[in-house]
Amino acid sequence: MNISTGTAHGQRRGRGGRARAVKASSLLLVAGLVLAACSSGPSHPDASKKVKQHDPKSAVKKADPTTTTTTTKVAAATTTTTTKPITPAAHSVTPTTVAAAAVVPAAPSTPGGSLSANATTSPAESLTGVGASSIQPFYGRVLYQYSQLNKGVSVNYSPAGSGPGVTAIQQNTANFGQSEIPMTAAQLAASQGAVLQVPVDLGGVAISYNESCAGANLQLTGAQLAQIYLRQITNWNQLASACPTSDNIVPVFRSDTSGPGYDLDQYLIDTSPAWTSAIGTTSASTTWPNAGRGSGTSGEQLNAGVATYIQQTQGAIGYVEYSYALEANFTNAALQSHDGTFVSPSITTIANAGAQATSLSPTNFNIVWGSGGQTYPLANYSWALMYQKQSNTNIGIVLGKLFQWVTTAGQSYSTGLGYAPLPAYAANQAHATLLGLQTSSGQPIFTN
Repeated sequence: MNISTGTAHGQRRGRGGRARAVKASSLLLVAGLVLAACSSGPSHPDASKKVKQHDPKSAVKKADPTTTTTTTKVAAATTTTTTKPITPAAHSVTPTTVAAAAVVPAAPSTPGGSLSANATTSPAESLTGVGASSIQPFYGRVLYQYSQLNKGVSVNYSPAGSGPGVTAIQQNTANFGQSEIPMTAAQLAASQGAVLQVPVDLGGVAISYNESCAGANLQLTGAQLAQIYLRQITNWNQLASACPTSDNIVPVFRSDTSGPGYDLDQYLIDTSPAWTSAIGTTSASTTWPNAGRGSGTSGEQLNAGVATYIQQTQGAIGYVEYSYALEANFTNAALQSHDGTFVSPSITTIANAGAQATSLSPTNFNIVWGSGGQTYPLANYSWALMYQKQSNTNIGIVLGKLFQWVTTAGQSYSTGLGYAPLPAYAANQAHATLLGLQTSSGQPIFTN
């Protein structure tokens, strides 16, 4: 009885046990399918941990045999490539390696930021400059305007002449120098480091005179101008028949070194064999040749000195920056051009000369005696001089920002002062040169 009771009860338990076994087996099958489906998806940091808890062979067997993207570590860097179906080794990539692959190195920063942006925003500093007097009317306006736009910056410029400007840079006694003529190789070698030379303005040299009987339309060839300074033409009657023979010509020259003197010397070398023979060279000089300092001539300091002498002396004739001649309302001679025409100085004719210097550089700067019937033959660029490596980074930032503005927005003041705006290629060269400014350790101060 007990056995029968047990058998019947056991049969009932057996049927219930088989039912539960079938149900459990179904649940395990579903779980296995879900696991297999999860293991065939893209690699994930948590997924790799779950795979390690199961048999690797089972994981591979249930994976979807299609190509996938994985990260492979190569030396210090990581690369992303398309590979064959996932293998157990592929799941050894750790979360740390994946995170490292997402790091992108930052671009190197510069203390001055972009040279092209915010030219009137810079550290507060005071700058000193020394050099050419020819640019003084332009600097007087634009440096003041810059200080109004950038209240923290002040600039003290001394128009002592191109020679002192070069010396100031060589001796490192000013933040920037200024010269009508770029520094020579010998001058650069005598400096205390690499020097950047930046074109900042485009001007001309006027041949101004104070003689009413000669009229307002005097035309001079290079040969005649050479004869005036060589004292072969000594009175105004030789140039203008309306003048008496007793009306003496008083040639005026720069007694200091000067860019305008260099330009006129170059013009006379180009146009007068008699001048070349007299000075004994075909190389122009910032020092006016002794052959042009004969009896009856007068030497004066700076453009201001020459302009004052011409203004006060009847019969005087001399060379002076066009800006000074314009301010003094001088009468200027029309000079014979390369094409044989006679051209007076003006913003337009000076600009025509500057437009020919499409390969302008500190070693290719001469625009005297340029071709063109409306090209003034006595034009020039003026150059700011500064050390490439700046011992004071803030000074370097201010220099870059200041001259970036002077050679772009600041050019809007040029025409009213007797200068032509810089052509685009000259402004671009100025920008490229200023990008060369460095800290004392050689780090670039600016990005583009």
